[in-house]
Amino acid sequence: MLELEKNLKFYIEQELCRRDEWGKKAAEIKRMAEGRPVWVIKCPAMEGDAKYRWGDYYYAIALQKYLERKNICVIIDTRQDWGCEEGADVILVLRGNYPYRPDRRNEKGLYIMWNISHPDMITKEEYELYDVICVASRYYAEQLRAKVKVPVEPLLQCTDTELFCPGKPEKPEYRDEYIFVGSTRGVERSCAVWAVEAGLPLHIWGSGWNSILADHKEILEAAFIKNEELPALYRSAKVTLNDHWKDMKDCQFINNRIFDALACGLPVISDGCPEMKEIFPDAVLYYEAKEEFEACVKKIEEDYDSVKKKVSEQYEMIKKEYSFERRAEELVKIAEKYILMKKCE
Repeated sequence: MLELEKNLKFYIEQELCRRDEWGKKAAEIKRMAEGRPVWVIKCPAMEGDAKYRWGDYYYAIALQKYLERKNICVIIDTRQDWGCEEGADVILVLRGNYPYRPDRRNEKGLYIMWNISHPDMITKEEYELYDVICVASRYYAEQLRAKVKVPVEPLLQCTDTELFCPGKPEKPEYRDEYIFVGSTRGVERSCAVWAVEAGLPLHIWGSGWNSILADHKEILEAAFIKNEELPALYRSAKVTLNDHWKDMKDCQFINNRIFDALACGLPVISDGCPEMKEIFPDAVLYYEAKEEFEACVKKIEEDYDSVKKKVSEQYEMIKKEYSFERRAEELVKIAEKYILMKKCE
C-alpha cells in the first residue's frame, strides 16, 4: 500500500510539472521557430518508452522529418500533452484509436484531422469539430463528403522511402521464410493461423500469440520488433502475410505495412479491397477465404521469380505517390489553401 501511494504521488507530481510547462511552450516554440510556420502533430502514442511500440509514433516522426525539410517547425505531442496548446499555425491530429477535441482558444490555428485508421470510431459530430478532414481512403472520403459540412480531402497512408527501400538482404536466415508482424488483436488472425496449419516456415513478431499458438512457440520470434529493424527484415524474407481491421477493409483504408513491405521489394499476401486492388493490381497476392490463401501460397512456391519481379517494380511509383515526402507536400498545400480561406471569411 505504501508503494502504491508513493507511485501515485510521483505520477501526480509529474503531471503537475507537465501542466506547468504547458504555459511556457507557446513562447518557447515561437522563439525556436524563428519565423517559420509552426505545426503541432497530435500523436496518440503514450509518452515514455511505451511510445516506441506505437506505429503512430513512427508515423509522426516520419511526417515531422519531411515537413521540417519544407522550413516548418514541427512539434510532436504524445497523448499526455494533448491538452497543451502551443499557439500553432496548424494542428494535425493523427486520428486512430483516440479522439482529440480542437482547442478553439487558438483562433488562428487550422485544425486538420488525418483519419488514418478505425473510421468506425468517429462520429459525424467529431469530424465537424475540425476545419479540414483528411482520410486515408479515396472511397471513404467520397462517402464523408456527403455526410459532413467540413471539407474532406483523400490522403492515403504511405511509407518513408528513405527507410523502406530496396537493398541487399541483411538477414539471410529469413531468406526462405514467411513472416508476420503484428499482435493477435485478441483474435486468431486467419492468415497466420492458416500458415501454421499448412506447415509453412512462418516467423511471427507480435504480442498475444503464446496462448493462440501454444503448440508452435518455436515460430514466435519476439513480442515486438523495432521500427528501424523492419526494413532489414523486409529486404531479407521471402514473403509477408498481412490483413486489415474489418472497419478499415470495409471503408477501403490500406494499412501502411503494405507500402513498407512493397517498397523494400517484399512480396505480400493480404486481404484486400477495391481501392487497394486498383493501386496494386498485380503486386499483391490477394485472399478472402482459406482456399484463396492457399492459392496465393502456391503462386509463391511455384512462380516466385515473377512475383518478386512485379513487386520490385513498385518502388518508384510508391516513392512518387505513396511516400511521406509526397504526403508532406500535399499537407502543406491543403493547409495553405484552407488557411487562406479562413482569412477571407
